[in-house]
Amino acid sequence: MFLYKQVFLKEHVEVRDSLKIIYGVGNYKSFLVCVRLGFSYPFSADNLNHYNFLLISCFLDEITWLEYRIKQVILQNIDDLIYIESYKGFRHRDGLPCRGQRTRSNARSCKSKKY
Repeated sequence: MFLYKQVFLKEHVEVRDSLKIIYGVGNYKSFLVCVRLGFSYPFSADNLNHYNFLLISCFLDEITWLEYRIKQVILQNIDDLIYIESYKGFRHRDGLPCRGQRTRSNARSCKSKKY
């Protein structure tokens, strides 16, 4: 098992599918990594050695933001909405749905008290 940024990659799965576990890596980025580094389609994550794993981790660090940075940017955007006192910011602050969902008969978990 390889550990990348506190995420364990699955071993008995193909490399493209095991990279999707990382927050911020989807179909396109995992496919891009495999193509650029020359991993053919049936290449399993069992066959990765430490050198290949370092190549993957360096390549991912170069091409995209991952994990912590993405979550940090999302939280900063929400804080900005709250700061400028927009409607969406009020909904975030109060813990209610902010994308137009119905709250009269739905959203019980959203409307519950936050302790």
